[in-house]
Amino acid sequence: MFNSKGKLRKSLQSIFLAAAVAVTVVPVSFVASEPITVEAASSAVKDALNESQKKIFDAYEYLDTRIMDKGVEVTSANKGQFESSNFYTMYTNSDEKKKYSNDDLKYARRAYIYSNPYEIAPAMAELKFVTVKNSSGKYSCFAYLRKTGDNDYSTEKKNLKSAVKRIMKNIDDDASVFTKELECFNMIIDNVTNVKVGIDNKDLKNTAYGALVTHRASSQGYALAFSLLLDECDVQNDILFNESKCWNQVKIGKWYETNIPACDKAKKGKVNYDSFNVSQKTMKNNGYTRVNYCTKLRTSNGKHSDSNKKVAKYEEDQLYSASNYKLAVLNSDNTTTRTNLTVNEKVANVVPVFALGSSLKNISSALKACIITLPADSAFAPIATADKWTVNHPYITLRKGGKGGNRNLTLTFVLDDGSNNGNGTQVTVNTSLNDENDTTGSYVYKVTGDDTAALVKCTKTKIKNVKVPSTVTIDGKVYKVTKIEKNAFKKCKKVETVMIGAYVTEIGNNAFSGKTKLIRVENQGFALDKFGKEAFKSANDDTFFLIKAPSYSKYKKIVKKIKKAGGKNSVYKYRAE
Repeated sequence: MFNSKGKLRKSLQSIFLAAAVAVTVVPVSFVASEPITVEAASSAVKDALNESQKKIFDAYEYLDTRIMDKGVEVTSANKGQFESSNFYTMYTNSDEKKKYSNDDLKYARRAYIYSNPYEIAPAMAELKFVTVKNSSGKYSCFAYLRKTGDNDYSTEKKNLKSAVKRIMKNIDDDASVFTKELECFNMIIDNVTNVKVGIDNKDLKNTAYGALVTHRASSQGYALAFSLLLDECDVQNDILFNESKCWNQVKIGKWYETNIPACDKAKKGKVNYDSFNVSQKTMKNNGYTRVNYCTKLRTSNGKHSDSNKKVAKYEEDQLYSASNYKLAVLNSDNTTTRTNLTVNEKVANVVPVFALGSSLKNISSALKACIITLPADSAFAPIATADKWTVNHPYITLRKGGKGGNRNLTLTFVLDDGSNNGNGTQVTVNTSLNDENDTTGSYVYKVTGDDTAALVKCTKTKIKNVKVPSTVTIDGKVYKVTKIEKNAFKKCKKVETVMIGAYVTEIGNNAFSGKTKLIRVENQGFALDKFGKEAFKSANDDTFFLIKAPSYSKYKKIVKKIKKAGGKNSVYKYRAE
């Protein structure tokens, strides 16, 4: 996906992906270059159906709010006992019985489901027919929908809408059509796991609910989730299929095709974008040839190379936006976890970082030059030659003791991106570096070592989004947060998401055991290894764990431990970076 020219894009590749899928991140705007014009997807699909399929499609649309209970059996003899509104007339006064082919039934059902991704109950119901012969010997046929179980799926539909609402808060309304598509794609790729289910089965994994709520989906579930999010963004799209797989068609100026499951290299912990926005020809070469009414939908002539150019533009917009950069303190282990000093720190090494979400990526290795300009009344002393940034000294050493108390400064650096005849691109950031003697916030900590601390409890019992920091400042000293103590969040009854800091190695007994249901848990570093009894008691079947680990084998060991700690039936996904 990424055009890795120069050291910069290569070094920041992982942070782009992390930022794009972070729960609380809204990526920077990408100025729209094409107008948004949308036609109803169901209109294009319905126009491609044959007459029998259209009739079946209409039956589903009429009956989707009139589904009869499981076990109801309607016959020509007892039909009069039911409300006439529970039936859709397929034909009347025919000289002979008409039969709809299995293919027409199958593909019309797909057409309805793909045009109505929020409607779960009809997708899980079965379409039945009753034929009545009148006194004149003429036949009439009526369709009705019948549940296959006792569930009316109203709760599932409500939860699906809630999940979409949460996701849409992270999609930039002012972004271009392409940026919206990319953001929707990234939201799905890092929050859904692929399972093998026949796409015509009446299974929740074949729905958008399966993808966005339970995090388990077939290719159809992926396609429906992507289509639903694109619909919410007013991006024109349709769902395509062969006999056993589904994928998406999206209009980004031209029509493209995207196969999300093919992009998800789960065991490698990475994403491959070779099947993102490709042509119909490429999909066919990859073994995805359209069948039935899909063959009548518009041709996808968009080129993957053109999409890559849009990605490069999106990437550059982030790279060159000063708002995405900060000045961070370089810790003794060369990590960057904070953007403030303590009162006790008289000298500190600082570096520019690319900051999106909770990630601070040191970009020194991707620079040609970097300087800090101090005001005359600065709280920092003039920077000596030996303290300045160089390739061999890739940080700036700041010393307190300036003539004034001004903590503002100007950071100027040159990105080694190969532009401007090799001179690179200059970015200027106006920032500050303040003292912070206490960053404990609503968390209570205890010091456990010379430079380590443990999070003991959270005093904010109504907290929804937990962010356990990598470091904390206590009484003017910085400590690595290496443990979440037992019962730390037990009294927090509304926790939905958890981000675990890079240095946390252990989570104690019942740490997340309150009367809440976790939606998503993610770790930032490779340190996490030990879990106490029922550490994740709050996890359920729909809790999604995005696990960062140095290898797939290590990931599997962590998953095994979390399952023993409460996440027995939760959903897991591996990320290598």
